[in-house]
Amino acid sequence: MNYSFQEESAMDLRSLRFLVLWPHKSAMEECLLDVDFAETTRHFSMRNDEGMVVACCTIVQEAKEVSRKKYVLRLRAMAAHPSVRKMGLSKQLLDHVMGIFPGKSFWCDAREVAVPFYLKCGWEIRSEVYHIQQIGPHYLMIKDL
Repeated sequence: MNYSFQEESAMDLRSLRFLVLWPHKSAMEECLLDVDFAETTRHFSMRNDEGMVVACCTIVQEAKEVSRKKYVLRLRAMAAHPSVRKMGLSKQLLDHVMGIFPGKSFWCDAREVAVPFYLKCGWEIRSEVYHIQQIGPHYLMIKDL
């Protein structure tokens, strides 16, 4: 199977977000972020030959100061369909997206279960564990390009 990178509308990512990130929500239509339609927010996916979104993420211009350094882009809503996990597609998508923003610094609220993935991708943990209601334990993570 072949896969391609796409820039998307948030509307196109709701199904995968619902399946992977927010199954506790009552409907797919609720799987939108408050910043999804901001002018500076960008959405990316990897689609298979059949056009199905198998991995996605959102990049938000939202600065955060960590250890006296400003990280300017926030990674949000990173998800991979269960059928493609452990195939390297999420890393390919993340590498592709970060290549669009050369020289930028990124931060994210990483779910505890995703921390090993981000560490393999060169991200660093910068917090103790904290909990996000209805979702679970998270860590603040950063990445400099």
